[in-house]
Amino acid sequence: MAPNTNQSFTNCFVDESIHATLGFVVTALVFADAEFENKVCEALRLAGLRIPDEEYKSSARMDADSRMRAARDLLMSVVTTSAQIAVFIGPFYRPRLGRQTLQALQSILVRNAIERSGLNAYFDREIFPSQQEATRLHQLFHALQGVAIHAQQDSKLRFGVQAADAVAYSFGQIIKEAVAGAPKMVDVGGEGTGYPPGTVVPLGWELLMQLRHVLLTRPVVYDGSEYPSECDPTVLDPQNDDPVSFAQHPVLLGWGVQVAPESEAELRMAVEQALGKVWLGCIH
Repeated sequence: MAPNTNQSFTNCFVDESIHATLGFVVTALVFADAEFENKVCEALRLAGLRIPDEEYKSSARMDADSRMRAARDLLMSVVTTSAQIAVFIGPFYRPRLGRQTLQALQSILVRNAIERSGLNAYFDREIFPSQQEATRLHQLFHALQGVAIHAQQDSKLRFGVQAADAVAYSFGQIIKEAVAGAPKMVDVGGEGTGYPPGTVVPLGWELLMQLRHVLLTRPVVYDGSEYPSECDPTVLDPQNDDPVSFAQHPVLLGWGVQVAPESEAELRMAVEQALGKVWLGCIH
């Protein structure tokens, strides 16, 4: 449902997943409170990583290190219980990445009525070449005034960036499957899963189902409540519209999912197909 006041978060953690051969980048933005990084740190320790000497990296070979697999699962659990997320997809061109990411951040904050004042945004070190360049670009975005931009963050010390890494990888896989049309199939069946043994699904679908409830979506107003006009909610007629059906199948594109306007039609169509809307009801 639509908020009647702006949403407020303490931190936003940002990392990217680059798919150079397919020509696109996915950037994840993880919004959370001040306790989020403590939860991430505890999850990494539970997985067996030596903090801060070791860190979770989505690029690591999961089949070669059970600790990385455990870290990934625990990070996803922390994200799905303690954060809200958004993603940006666009063509990959390194010199443009910082500007694209700030544009996405601005759009996400405005469309989701997120309070800018007091928000700290922490960016992985590869997104901007320097803090000086991040500051220069930040000054171009008047709607980001009040947001503190922290570039070139060391993810071994800024634990929230490791969570953003896991989210960026997940959506990178989702878009990769949509673009390439060759999904990696995984077995999700067995006792306690709700699926018969031997049930296989695309990996991208499984990842989206894990994260779907914490994606920012287009708000819904069904009772005439007040709302911040910039979030442009779906306004329902209480006499003719079913709020449950709208709430269970909300719009992502333009709210929790942002696509660079310079994207090629193939990429835009793949994103719309994979992430235009999401089903929030039962999947078993």
